[in-house]
Order: sequence, then C-alpha cells, then structure tokens
Amino acid sequence: MTATPEPPTQPPSQPPASPPDPTDDPPRRRRFSDAPAWISAATGVAGLLLGFLGLPVFVHSPTAAPKTAPTVATTTPAAEPTTASAPPTTTAAPSPSTTPTPTGKPSDVYKIQTVELTEDYGFALDKLRPVSRDDQTEIYWYSSWLNTDTAQFVVLDRKEPSSYETCSTVTRFTNRFSVWSNVGDRFCVIAPTGLIALAELTGGGRDAGFVQLKLTIWRGTY
Repeated sequence: MTATPEPPTQPPSQPPASPPDPTDDPPRRRRFSDAPAWISAATGVAGLLLGFLGLPVFVHSPTAAPKTAPTVATTTPAAEPTTASAPPTTTAAPSPSTTPTPTGKPSDVYKIQTVELTEDYGFALDKLRPVSRDDQTEIYWYSSWLNTDTAQFVVLDRKEPSSYETCSTVTRFTNRFSVWSNVGDRFCVIAPTGLIALAELTGGGRDAGFVQLKLTIWRGTY
C-alpha cells in the first residue's frame, strides 16, 4: 500500500503590522529639521553674490553709487563779427555871440592890433571892428571920452609896466578915458568875455577927429 505524502508544512503567518500612530509625522519633522541647512546655504549664496556684485545691485540703497550722467560736449557757435557804426556827427549850432574861446595860459598874448576910432563909434575886444556905439561894444567914443558900459578900465601911470600882471591885478577901475590924453598914455580894458587888453594911445586925438590905439590882448580868464 502506497503511503500518502504529507502536505508541505506552511510557515506560520506573521501577524499584520500595527497601523502607524496618527500623531507620529516623521517626514514633517525631517523637513523642519532641514530648514536651518537651507537658510545657511541661501545666506552663503547671497553673500557670495553681494561680494561680487555689491549691495546696490539688489537694493536701491543710499550708499549705492550714483550713475554718472553721460558727458555731452556742446560747441558754442562763434559770434559773427559786428561793425559798430559811429554815431552821426552833429555840429553844434553857433552861438549868437562870436566871442572867441582861446586856449592856453591866461598870460598868453591872444592878439596885437592897431585900431582907429572916430566919434560915436566903438568896438569889442573879440572883434576889433568899429561899429556904431549903440551896438554891443566895449569901448566907444562919445563926447570927449572913450567910454565903456560893459567892461572896466584901469588908467595906468607912466611908471607902471605894460604887462598882463599889471592889468589883471590893479583895481583902480573907471569907465572912461579922455581923448585929450597924450600919445603914449595907456589904460587897461577888462572885458566881460574874460579877455584883458592894454590900450596905448599911439596917434590922433580930439583935434585930429580920431584916436589910434595899439591893443595887446591876453587870453585872460579863459
């Protein structure tokens, strides 16, 4: 009789694993425990970038170097030459008076001239041309005198020098000189125009109907 083989022996089954504790979360604990390492790595990378590029690259910091504006070269055009035109020359209207305006020192002789004068005529030192005594004259003959209405006479004696200093300093003023005077007699004339003259009787007289005067005129107060 054939023996019946015995079935193979089954290993004992292991009891099922117990379910994990709901409160146990190992993966989350690993993530929190790894955070300091990530922060450290990020800080290192940021420090490396800041070392090469500088802080102003990331942050608009007051310490950031200002950008240098580009230099623009401008050329000023040269000014065109201008020609200034001289103002028109104006000629002053002549003064009604023809009184000369000599220049130089007061003691400089302005003119020496001999004039003959008859009764009722006269002349001015700046013109020396006999005209009617009613005109603007500084010496005129009327009656028996050489007279003046606008100037001053100073009759000189024989001892006084015939000079500018004498005529400009002596103050024995009068307004007439006799036509009966002798040849060689002198008198000074101080005109209102500033001219000063020495008049010397060189000829004529009352009986001759005229007087001849030699006049030396200085620039005076001009």
